[in-house]
Amino acid sequence: MEERVGRDEELAEGGLLEANVGGKTVVVLRSDGRLRAYGGRCTHYDGPLAKGLLHDGRLVCPWHGGTFDAATGDLLEPPPLSALVALSVRVDEGGDIWVDRPDDTPRQRAMPMAGREPADERVFAVVGGGAAGAAAVEGLRQHGFGGRIVLVSREDRRPYDRPNLSKDYLAGSAEADWLPLRPQSFYERHGIELRHAEVTRLDAATRRLELGDGDSLTPDAVLIATGALPRRLTAPGADLPGVFTLRSWSDCDAVIAGLDGAARAVVVGASFIAMECAASLRARGLEVTVVAPDETPLALHFGPEIGGLLRRRHEEHGVRFALGRTVSWLTGDTRVRELTLDDGSRLAADLVVVGVGVAPAAGFVENAAVNDDGSLDVDGELRVNDHGVWAAGDVARYPEVHVGDRVRIEHWRLAEQLGRAAAASMAGKGAPFGGVPGFWTEQFGQRIAYAGVGRGWDTTIAVGDVAAGDFTVLFARGDQLLAVAGTRDLDVAAFAELMRLGRLPDAGRAADAAAAGLAHLL
Repeated sequence: MEERVGRDEELAEGGLLEANVGGKTVVVLRSDGRLRAYGGRCTHYDGPLAKGLLHDGRLVCPWHGGTFDAATGDLLEPPPLSALVALSVRVDEGGDIWVDRPDDTPRQRAMPMAGREPADERVFAVVGGGAAGAAAVEGLRQHGFGGRIVLVSREDRRPYDRPNLSKDYLAGSAEADWLPLRPQSFYERHGIELRHAEVTRLDAATRRLELGDGDSLTPDAVLIATGALPRRLTAPGADLPGVFTLRSWSDCDAVIAGLDGAARAVVVGASFIAMECAASLRARGLEVTVVAPDETPLALHFGPEIGGLLRRRHEEHGVRFALGRTVSWLTGDTRVRELTLDDGSRLAADLVVVGVGVAPAAGFVENAAVNDDGSLDVDGELRVNDHGVWAAGDVARYPEVHVGDRVRIEHWRLAEQLGRAAAASMAGKGAPFGGVPGFWTEQFGQRIAYAGVGRGWDTTIAVGDVAAGDFTVLFARGDQLLAVAGTRDLDVAAFAELMRLGRLPDAGRAADAAAAGLAHLL
């Protein structure tokens, strides 16, 4: 079905136009002087692409930072897994723009991927089925690797959307079949073997993997993508039934099963996972109290203003807080019933969820330098050593080129970025990683996006009204901008693009730049 969507003269270079063709959303753009049209929704969670950013041949989704090649629709940056579908677009003699979207046009397009080549006897193993591992196995095929790929995961499931666990899935508004990233047939079709086993030992000097089922494997290359494990409470009684951590799908299912007959929940910690869990449990009707040593939730990451906004959002929905407090002990009979805090106060609880951080899962690695926090240092292409071992995701501490620090960052999207970069390097097509970290959280309808590397910030620069939930906050160290957080999606997308290109203003000019909208600097 072909429909008129606008005038050619009205769409400038770098412009985006949203239109409806045949009842479906399309986006029309002008990049490098050419008009192009694609399906108008991001292939991740249907973000409106016309409200995003188009610059340097890159089309960025405003919701989660998914990035596509403006010339082809190919996927450039996760979290999407699939490319955009190109549509026929033309300009008639009168200057009207017409887009054709046939009724059978698919919603998304698979990225080109190599198949398994029997003549290629190489074996690449990816240890860990989370964000980094899942992205890596697809990246290997996209970069033409035709050898055997073995994805070894401690979980008994294929890769799934972990961020959804503490949000919609725990809240009861997402079905279980939403979570898997790919059907089983996808891995079979592309010759990706899924092995459900614990890796008990990796000799990083020889690449020998030993598995918990007694089997072993010595691949030609190994990617360590085991992520992190949740920290547990050490207080007496922390091992009582009804006390949970939440990291995996099975963890979340255990929490959901524990809701039966529960009326009062205590969330220990004020991390992103903890705060999202508090919102989800409250959505299920439980009385919820958050206990944490912090004076303001998430202030270390977001600063006191944004942290205060999130606390108010929670309190408006009935969540209580016991801040500046720690848990001394937990008591109960057949399950947890009460927590005693360090000031002697007591909280009744039928359910406790602990969200006090995670630790890198690299305890099985031998003959490699492991940092004090349990992470592994990697070079710019994510190599652990010159013996064919790479690492990506939460377990890797990598050189961050934009702020000049070596960092380890626990973001789902970054783990996907690092997994894709490691795959390119393993396939012989690597380059120093220069992606910009970014993440998002949503709590009681308050969505906040973040981009950059804000560790060590000493100054915040706020534009807009944080208390009203309409703002951009920049984080700086001295005169250097490090990160941005806010509710203005275009500002966050523009910041990430400016950081990628090395064109961020200095902190002294940041307030004026943000007041005018960061996209104007591109």
